[in-house]
Amino acid sequence: MEKNYPQKVGIQQVLGTAFSYWNRTLFYQVSFSLLYFSLFFLGYFYLFKYFGLWDEMSQHSDLLQSDFPAFNKKMEEVMKMPQTQSFLLGIFFLFAFLNPLNVGFYKIYRKMDLNEKISLNDLFAGYLGFDFFKFFGFYLFWMIIFSYANSLPLLGIVWIVLTLFSVPLMFFMNVNTMEGIRLTFKGLKQDLTTILISVLVAVLFSLSGILLFGFGFLFTFPFWHAVIYTLYQHIFKENE
Repeated sequence: MEKNYPQKVGIQQVLGTAFSYWNRTLFYQVSFSLLYFSLFFLGYFYLFKYFGLWDEMSQHSDLLQSDFPAFNKKMEEVMKMPQTQSFLLGIFFLFAFLNPLNVGFYKIYRKMDLNEKISLNDLFAGYLGFDFFKFFGFYLFWMIIFSYANSLPLLGIVWIVLTLFSVPLMFFMNVNTMEGIRLTFKGLKQDLTTILISVLVAVLFSLSGILLFGFGFLFTFPFWHAVIYTLYQHIFKENE
């Protein structure tokens, strides 16, 4: 499958197209957000209790009101415990398990382009067959690298940008993780300014829902998927 690059596209066109995708799929946006965050918090608190961190924190909860510096010191000791490291590893696996849900949006947007009927089952496209293991492995790898990169200023952001199109490339072009990163880097060079500004607007809009009494976040959080897909459509061309 060949990959080539069409002409540059304006920021206004990218955001307008992305907003159209987002606006026409609000039901799926909310369904995704509710499912994603419900499963994440259930998994988070299960792991927190499973590794005994809940009991450790409960022992020092009285210090939270009476001696906050002492509470902080105790928490630093808890963070150094072996159980905490196991808990963090468990969070990585939880993240890797949940994030194939992101793939579903790319299938939904593609079906919209083809005027095909969309269903809620499309959200689970990343869990079908071997695709689950492919995307599970990618997100686990992504999270591990990000955790190290994020310890240095701006390096975490660089990692996000370098993997911006990895998931749609892996889904539509069936490339592996390394090839997805290589093609993303190649695509970034086509119009880096437009890509960065579009993604920045997408992030700000996605987070803006927090200002709408909090629950608005359920609507706006997935908007960045629409922006990434729109950019992908303009930057990469799939030829059988």
